[in-house]
Amino acid sequence: MTEDNQREHAQKLLKKYLRGECNPEEEQLVTKWFYSLDDEPTLPKDEREALLGRSKDVLMHKFEGEMNKMKPNKNVFTWKRIAIAASVLFVLTIAVLFLQREQTSPAPQLAAIAPDTTGLYKNDILPGERYARLSNEHGETHSLGKEDQVENIKSAELKGNLKLEVPAAGTYSIVLNDGTQVWLNAASTLQYPDQFEGHERRVKLIGEAFFQVAKDAKKPFRIEVENSVIEVLGTSFNVNAYHKEINTSLVEGKVKIISQGHEAYLLPGNEAIISTDKIRIQPADIQKNTAWQRGEFSLEGSSFSEIISQISRWYNVDFINVEDISVSNRFNGTLSRESRLSEVLNILSFATNRKFEIDGRHIIIR
Repeated sequence: MTEDNQREHAQKLLKKYLRGECNPEEEQLVTKWFYSLDDEPTLPKDEREALLGRSKDVLMHKFEGEMNKMKPNKNVFTWKRIAIAASVLFVLTIAVLFLQREQTSPAPQLAAIAPDTTGLYKNDILPGERYARLSNEHGETHSLGKEDQVENIKSAELKGNLKLEVPAAGTYSIVLNDGTQVWLNAASTLQYPDQFEGHERRVKLIGEAFFQVAKDAKKPFRIEVENSVIEVLGTSFNVNAYHKEINTSLVEGKVKIISQGHEAYLLPGNEAIISTDKIRIQPADIQKNTAWQRGEFSLEGSSFSEIISQISRWYNVDFINVEDISVSNRFNGTLSRESRLSEVLNILSFATNRKFEIDGRHIIIR
């Protein structure tokens, strides 16, 4: 959010408040911001209200370019507040930052630390859950929990370019305005417009997502990932762009890959591995690559590093002493992402013949 946007957003809100047009929630946010500016001892309620009322007059006159006509009463206004009122641009910038913090509800504790019930670990960690944060160009942010839907947020608040951010230990699904469905994995971000205009439908992805694209022959759907573009007309596929090497697995339809001067087409059942200098097409394990979207960890043919990467993102943990372990064999089977971390580590310990310790959010390999 630029400084100009901050000023514009805060000015609109403060003017709305000064005109008496704020709803109770907005009025409460502005008054809380006003009182937070002063670090002096709390004033009695009647003095605070009188102070706020007079400061409103000062701000209104400043907005109208008539600050020089005001002669504040020294007994009512502190020099600190007069300076704030006289420097409206500073006020606006501070105001919008405070109001943004107040408007943003605290994030739930995803993958919360829990008591261990097995007697094997210092603590346990619960699985991640459905959660995301949606923001617009003006910096307004909405927290989206288990039951929240993007579609239920007022349309006036969802104009322009939007950003949907899913943190570690989170996952979220959304339906874009063209009917395209997108499932986002943990630690992923999707940027998209509220309305697709022009000759294409373009979004930008960081992390991993499963797309079920609505068909529209006149408007190809294009996904920007790193230095590549994935183009489709209507299809279902998974894109894993956590690392430098991007993996696109096609379930149905047809996909065109464009990357740094190279082009390739992808058919169902295949995957494209996109690296800095080439695009490699090969048969894909679709069940494995899309397991996360079904709420599973797929161990089929996975290396140890691939498995702990999945675990790290979903439980928001980090592994210690990874460099000391060399497991050359591949793993089989699936695990539910609804499992506690201890259940996952018990199976991993059996498969690797190594011991895992949970200490807070650190997983120590012995």
